[in-house]
Amino acid sequence: MEKTEGEKKMNFDEIYDRKGTHCVKYNAVKTAQRPQDALVMTLADMDLPCCPAIQQAIIERAEHPFYGYQQFDEELPEVVCAWAKAHSAALLDPRTIQITPSVNTAIALCLRAFTKPGDGILIQNPSYSPFRKVVTLNQRRCVMNELIQKEDHYELDMDDFEAKLQEVRLFILCSPHNPTSKVFTREELDAMLSLCRKYQVTVLADEIHADWVYGTMTAASAVDQNVITILSPSKTFNLQGMQCSFVFIPDANQAQALQHERDSLAYMNNQTFSHAAALAAYSPAGETWLQQAKAYVSQNAEIFKTMLKEADVPLMPMRLQSTFLLWVDCSGCCNNDAEVVDLFENRCHIYGSSGSHYQCEKPFIRLNIAAPRSVIEVAAQRLIHVLSKSDRQEA
Repeated sequence: MEKTEGEKKMNFDEIYDRKGTHCVKYNAVKTAQRPQDALVMTLADMDLPCCPAIQQAIIERAEHPFYGYQQFDEELPEVVCAWAKAHSAALLDPRTIQITPSVNTAIALCLRAFTKPGDGILIQNPSYSPFRKVVTLNQRRCVMNELIQKEDHYELDMDDFEAKLQEVRLFILCSPHNPTSKVFTREELDAMLSLCRKYQVTVLADEIHADWVYGTMTAASAVDQNVITILSPSKTFNLQGMQCSFVFIPDANQAQALQHERDSLAYMNNQTFSHAAALAAYSPAGETWLQQAKAYVSQNAEIFKTMLKEADVPLMPMRLQSTFLLWVDCSGCCNNDAEVVDLFENRCHIYGSSGSHYQCEKPFIRLNIAAPRSVIEVAAQRLIHVLSKSDRQEA
């Protein structure tokens, strides 16, 4: 029997030229400033081909010659909730769904709906920079709870977490955590969410990376059904250009407040292609693609780590618990952010996101490893060559 598109083995080794596609990652101005052999491993935007079923769904929708006002039907919320329950034990009510263009937009709307200027917003550091930006631009205060690095992973500082809760109104729970890839255990989630209830702090769970976990993922809603959950197929299936995310708000008053913010911006559910793309993504074909992609990226991480370890170079990739973003400790050879940039960009022509983007005081870099295997191998080879050469010069 011939395999369907969803069952075929994906070829993730092929390199695609994305220049000239108006892709932010390969911005024409930035590309012109970089060397021709640049390896771009910055944004959380995969260089792996999309799930064929999604592409086909978009093509079929495009063949209909009308692209007018679009609304989401009753099927999609049910599909999203079922998918989330299967992948992270999430307990979400499809009747509580609201649509926003992106997770960051959803967070901004929630900040405006549930807090007021001057209120403290709790964020865990190292932190995804758009969180801090949206808090600041909306005249709220960033209150940071530092995660504690323990060799190749991070742990919670619960004493500091509780102390900080007493000066905030809302906690942005990034789960799984970006950039560290930490996956919070059920016990850790229970400890944090219990304290949030104690101090009456609203919890906003950004679970955009929930599908890219290499072990067991527990959704915040599986522990406390009062949390506000934000999901999107964008990171899971590389559909950022579709501009679609889902917010689940159990509390009726909060739901009304968020709807008011959406209405004040005249935001309408007007995504012609994202509906078709999302339905195709949250399907057996999407599941098959995702499992293949995760296995490929996981092997990319192991190959990169093994090559560096065998060459005895002073770089330590952190344990990859989730995402396709490798968080690399560069403190063995770099003293600060400037030296990280010099090593990777100037000397190796590798473009990642250095630690300063995440308010990390130690020299780190985040590398997007959702790329063809040859890119990963070349990146490791360049680092090995440059750092080995440095060792010989120092000797």
